Amino acid sequence: MRRNSAGGIEMDVIYSPIIFSDVDDIVRAFDQTWSHLDELKGDRKLSQLRSYHFVLNFLLTATQGEVARKNGKFMGVILSRVAGQPRLFSSVPQQLAKIDERLNSTPLGHKALSSSQMTGRIEQAMERQIHIGEKAPAEVELFLVAPQARGHGVGGKLWERAVESFERFEAPMFYLHTDSGCDMAFYDHQGMRRVSERLAKDHPGDGRSKQDRSDMYIYAGIPSKVLSAKK
Repeated sequence: MRRNSAGGIEMDVIYSPIIFSDVDDIVRAFDQTWSHLDELKGDRKLSQLRSYHFVLNFLLTATQGEVARKNGKFMGVILSRVAGQPRLFSSVPQQLAKIDERLNSTPLGHKALSSSQMTGRIEQAMERQIHIGEKAPAEVELFLVAPQARGHGVGGKLWERAVESFERFEAPMFYLHTDSGCDMAFYDHQGMRRVSERLAKDHPGDGRSKQDRSDMYIYAGIPSKVLSAKK
C-alpha cells in the first residue's frame, strides 16, 4: 500500500484464486483485447457473447486460475490445467450451452460461433499431431492482461505463479496455444519452445472467418527451465 501523487491510498496488486464471479471481468477484458466488431458488423452484444464463448471454453478444462486486481479493478488472469486435478467450476458446461444457443439464434452469431468452433477443432488436430491433447501434463488455457495493466509487471507475475504451480505438481512439461495476434515474443523470451505451427496462408479455405484466420502455434516448456530463464 502506498500514497499516489494526489495523496490517496494506492493498493498493491493482489493475486488471488479465481472465483466464478470473476468471469464477467475476464470477458470484458477479453472482448476489449480480441473483439471482432468488424466481423460482427459492429454488434457489441454479439461480440460479448462470442467472448463469453471463448472464456467459458477455457474454463471447461481449467483446474486452476489466478486473477490480478489493483484497487479492486481487474488487471489480468491466467487459467491453466494440470492433469489429474479437478475442474474449477462444474456449472461451466451448462453456462456455455446457453451462450452458444444465444449465438446460434441469429445468422451472424451462428457464423461467428461456427468460425470459433472451427478454430477449436484445428487446435485439437494440432495437438494430436504432436501427441498431447488431454494427456498433456499441464497447459496454460488463457493468459490475459487488461490493456491498462500492460507494462507494469502484472503479466510476468501471473505467468511466474502459474509456472511455479506446474513445478509444485511435478509436471515435466507444459504447453500453450497462441497465435500471431498475441505477443509470441514473450514466450520466446521465457525459454519456451515452438513445437507446432499452422500458417493461415497454407490453409485458405479452412472454414474460419477472415478475422479468425491467424497463424497458430503450440509452445512447450519445462517448468524449472522456464523459471530459471527469468532469473
